[in-house]
Amino acid sequence: MRFRPLPFFFSLGLCVCVVLPLPLSAAGPQLTPAAEIQLNEGITRLYALDYTASRAAFRKLIQLEPDNPFGYLFEAGGLWWQSFQEYGLFQDTPTLQGLFEQDIESAILKTEPYLASSDPQAKADGYFVSGMALGTRGQWSLLKNKWFDAYFDGKKAVKHLNKCLNLDAQYHDAYLGLGVFDYQAAHLSGIARLGFLLGVRGDEARGLKRIEFALRRGRYANRQAAQFLAAIYLSELHDYAQARPVVESLRRDFPASSYFLFLDILLSCNLADWDRSLALGREHHRRVAADPKGFRRKWLTLACGLSGPDCLSKEDLERTLNWLDRALNAALQEPPDAYRTHLRLLRAAALDALGRREEAVADYQKAELLPPIGDSRELARECLAAPCGRGALLKR
Repeated sequence: MRFRPLPFFFSLGLCVCVVLPLPLSAAGPQLTPAAEIQLNEGITRLYALDYTASRAAFRKLIQLEPDNPFGYLFEAGGLWWQSFQEYGLFQDTPTLQGLFEQDIESAILKTEPYLASSDPQAKADGYFVSGMALGTRGQWSLLKNKWFDAYFDGKKAVKHLNKCLNLDAQYHDAYLGLGVFDYQAAHLSGIARLGFLLGVRGDEARGLKRIEFALRRGRYANRQAAQFLAAIYLSELHDYAQARPVVESLRRDFPASSYFLFLDILLSCNLADWDRSLALGREHHRRVAADPKGFRRKWLTLACGLSGPDCLSKEDLERTLNWLDRALNAALQEPPDAYRTHLRLLRAAALDALGRREEAVADYQKAELLPPIGDSRELARECLAAPCGRGALLKR
């Protein structure tokens, strides 16, 4: 399976979800203890891929403090992360797109009192929030092929983050946003890159240094910096040894996260640490078996979150098939159980999507006879009746 980093504008927006578990200053935006509980709940639920519960927590925060710009940005960041992980979400759910756009507008509007403040710290907070919001909106414009809208929002976002640092040189969390922008702008291509070359140039080396600085020195952004660095090490640099401690730290911070567990499975696979990867695969199965119906929605993030439009590509499916073959060979040494059913069904789906229908049918038939996990038998029968190709799988 292929990795890819998060888009730079989105990371600017979502990093706020990690940046502010506590008030930044007495004069700046403050969260009450009750609001902090909702914030932490939203973050934890987000990385556990329970998007509905995460959004409910962020919405509760907005209700508690309707004039605080951070609540709107938290919710927008969560929506954006979900849309990026679940390919085609906004196209299929226009109401979520509308909520995202409203949240960004509200976040920018609510920063105006802070930007107008005579208190340097409050003003720094305002520039920080507005920079994040502008950057997130710029990424949305980029996805909609509105190149110049994205360019102007991106340029202004960088300007605001730099003003934040000019007001408070110790505002180290701002380096995450600047570093992500630097790194990702350097990797844009074609017409998208032309817009940014008008005045905002990317710098890969500087971007990495800034993200690493935020990881070491950021007050609250270190976990988001870790997430982004893990993606870079895995997808761009293929430096799996560097990725290992970063992924492990994220798993410690978010032990209930299926997403970070999945990254660990893939990382261990790339390191050829098969014992660990297969053991983590069994842990993943136990989580699915505990709530098969609830986990159905999460699989789309795991399948598509790192590939986007290339979700379930031939390359990804063949790599997945290799892992499944190893896992199944190990499982065959033990009595039949729901884990073997799980593997058979996944292997059948991968084969079906690859067009290897005869082999897929054999696995569907075996899965139908094994101990069930959730509605595995019904799924097997459906896919025996008609091929379950890429399109069918993405709709499940």
